[in-house]
Amino acid sequence: MKQTNKEKKKRGLELLEALKKERGGEVLEFHKRIANDPDLLTAFINQYKICNKDMTHLPRRYKELIIMAIGCVRNTPTAINVHSKLALEHGATLEEVGETLRIVFFLAGSTALLPGTEVFEPLEME
Repeated sequence: MKQTNKEKKKRGLELLEALKKERGGEVLEFHKRIANDPDLLTAFINQYKICNKDMTHLPRRYKELIIMAIGCVRNTPTAINVHSKLALEHGATLEEVGETLRIVFFLAGSTALLPGTEVFEPLEME
């Protein structure tokens, strides 16, 4: 389903540009999809600002690891992939990712852990 109302489409594209600036030049496929409903994208942008710009006590890498863990529990591959990469970009170590996944495993079991293991590259056996 694609937006056909010219005004709403224009507004959605404007909001995507604003989000692109807010996120430092990146928008995801998810954002482009919800831009079909400018009000939904507006709600997302507002929540994004509250949860990313107004929260200053936790280091960014920990926020990203938390989102990754929730993505595992909710089985949301986009959250797992995007936020594990962001965690690493903001200084998380492989060990911190591993600890986060061990918490997921402890609290939610192996089915929640499995999608999160995609962040690791397989070790090759000789």
